[in-house]
Amino acid sequence: MVLFVALSVFGLARAQNTDTPSGLERANRILNTWVSRKDTNTSLIVDEDDRWSVRTTAASLYPAMVLMAWLTNLGLYDGLLAETLKDERRLTTRLSVFPDDYHTKNASFSRSSRNEEEILINASAYANGLALVATHTGHGRWTDRLRGIVDALFLQASVETEYAEGPLPSSNLRVTGRIMKTLPLLADLFTDEGYLYYARRIADAYCVGVMPKNGGLPAERWDFEDDSAHASSLILEDSGVAFLEGLVELYAVEVRDGTARSAIYRPMLSAMFDVLLQHGLKDNGRFYRRLQPDSRGGYSIDRKRESPHTIRILLTTHRYGRLSGNETYVNAAQSALERYRPANSSEHITAFSSLLSAVTLAPPLKSLVEVVPNRPRNNVTDAEMLRALIAHHLHLTAGVRAHPWRPDLRLLSETDGKRLRVDLRTSEPWEGYLYLPLVGGRIKPFEIDPVERYRITSSLTRGRAAWDGGLLNSGLRARFNQALTLRIESIASGPVEAP
Repeated sequence: MVLFVALSVFGLARAQNTDTPSGLERANRILNTWVSRKDTNTSLIVDEDDRWSVRTTAASLYPAMVLMAWLTNLGLYDGLLAETLKDERRLTTRLSVFPDDYHTKNASFSRSSRNEEEILINASAYANGLALVATHTGHGRWTDRLRGIVDALFLQASVETEYAEGPLPSSNLRVTGRIMKTLPLLADLFTDEGYLYYARRIADAYCVGVMPKNGGLPAERWDFEDDSAHASSLILEDSGVAFLEGLVELYAVEVRDGTARSAIYRPMLSAMFDVLLQHGLKDNGRFYRRLQPDSRGGYSIDRKRESPHTIRILLTTHRYGRLSGNETYVNAAQSALERYRPANSSEHITAFSSLLSAVTLAPPLKSLVEVVPNRPRNNVTDAEMLRALIAHHLHLTAGVRAHPWRPDLRLLSETDGKRLRVDLRTSEPWEGYLYLPLVGGRIKPFEIDPVERYRITSSLTRGRAAWDGGLLNSGLRARFNQALTLRIESIASGPVEAP
């Protein structure tokens, strides 16, 4: 599997990873630093210029803080950070439900006039950040905010195209790319086919209209009225990569449901990945940042800059290969992962932080919690570090959480997809709840289905108990002095014993 290839790439063996507490401690310090920078008159988290910036703070730092609090501080999660969301909606909304940059010291928007395109780009970036929270936490206030932004984007959609059954919210991939990734997630979380309808609008427009005329690639900006490119490049920054991920996730739905669209999308998806692998992938396993069709069958490549999201692209390539049954893409992704090496500590963090928003669970970097990069501390770099440390922790724990969290609490989990083993160690007695990963939101190595039943074995009692999955959703109460091991596995039938 690609995950085991990537494990070898990063030199990681699960047995060596006993550093969960120090990683979470480090992340928790970052969380507390930014909580202390809360604006004095509101609950907004501000940067050094007293600004709530949509593209950086709202879209990147704030979601990472929410996820971190979800892991270590539920009081903060349900308290201050929930209030931040209320103040964000109350103070920074400028166009429909879309936010704009806000200066807390002046109690006004940072720009005197509103730029609608910029607001839509920022709103889509914020939606992408909220989707990161939703993929891990499921339903809640942040998912509702995400849904409101996406609904409003399509309500105001005005970009008509002959290729799609309905208008698009924008002709700019910095908007449609990020939104494309959120739509299969929302369809899954809310069991709402309407979001798949929106996703198909975008996919039809690009797979049938744009990509065949643009060298197999989605264009940064496309004029659907003239049916020509305004900016033909594919830039493999967050929005471009999010488009690839979203398109493959929609394709997964079409394959699962056996729809005719799977056959329509497959040729263009294959053409796109062929271009990326043949023209965009360097010998060192990294992707170039920009590819531009030259209208003669070739591509102009920006060879000076690399994409910071190489791992996400390779994981998406691998997933498409599995879905389409084409081992060429699977093997290409595995081979590139074997060649990939982060160049320095900052690239370790940048590369790994991107994995938190990847469509599959990916492995961490062995030295992550030991890395002390020589770079400035700000809302961008701290958000990246938080995301990296959270992804590291989620891999080591298979998504299991323990509350209340303490610095001395050591939590590691292993799973083969059917069974889950949870090991907890502390220096002092601990009592609290274990929360197991639930169905929905993202691909997980192990998840609790509310309609199934599970057998739980405890190292303390040596006894077994059967639990309904719906009951486990509320948490599993645990109490131990220094060590506890639980084994959890799905069972088909049998009497449910008292837990």
